[in-house]
Amino acid sequence: METIAFAVIVFFASTLFSMIGLGGAIFYVPFFYWVTGDFIFSITIALLLNIITSGSAAITYIRKKMVDFKIAIPFIIASMTGAQIGAYFTHIAPVELLLGMLTMLMFIVGEEMIFSRIRFMYQEKEIKGQEKYIFITMFGFLVGAISGMLGIGGGTFIVPLLLIFGFGIKRAVASSGFIVLFTSLSAFSAHAASWNPDIYLIIAISVASFLGAQLGSYLMHSKINAETLQKMFGVVLWLMAIRMLTDFL
Repeated sequence: METIAFAVIVFFASTLFSMIGLGGAIFYVPFFYWVTGDFIFSITIALLLNIITSGSAAITYIRKKMVDFKIAIPFIIASMTGAQIGAYFTHIAPVELLLGMLTMLMFIVGEEMIFSRIRFMYQEKEIKGQEKYIFITMFGFLVGAISGMLGIGGGTFIVPLLLIFGFGIKRAVASSGFIVLFTSLSAFSAHAASWNPDIYLIIAISVASFLGAQLGSYLMHSKINAETLQKMFGVVLWLMAIRMLTDFL
């Protein structure tokens, strides 16, 4: 019964997060930590679900030609490298401090997604040429390091960055989902050796994650307009930030 309950929760979470370019690990880590009390286990299972959700959604995004590979590939190379290094420091890094910084950033980005108060600062200011790829490499490495350390795929950061690069919200979501897939793969490979999961639970939530991601990516492409999707992304960021903030109170 517990396994079924987990599968239902993962299905709905996967549907929502695939619609906004996230694998969902930023939700799964605190959720499974609350259930099990094991932080390393929570990171690893969250990354696995991230891989399934992002991979499932990426199939749809690639088929619909929504992924920008020129941006995604260099981002992936940098983030996969960072993920390995971040995973190494999982046991010694000040996780509370990183979570506090992440919470603050999520509130700021969420407000921008909902209200667009500071968008004028980067409108018509596109980073081009070599400068763009230097920025992508540095930012990708940082996102990967955070992913490896905290079990978070990085879509929270990547979507806003791609919007700054001038992407439409749907192309940003699709490209982010593709990047998150490989970032999570790298981080998962670094944590998997110390993992001893319940195989039946893994199968159930993996299937639920795949099906939810397929539904979410279909709805994102076919049924949801860009403005609604952007505001939804902002609301989800706020909800996740509030959930994380409660851990400090």
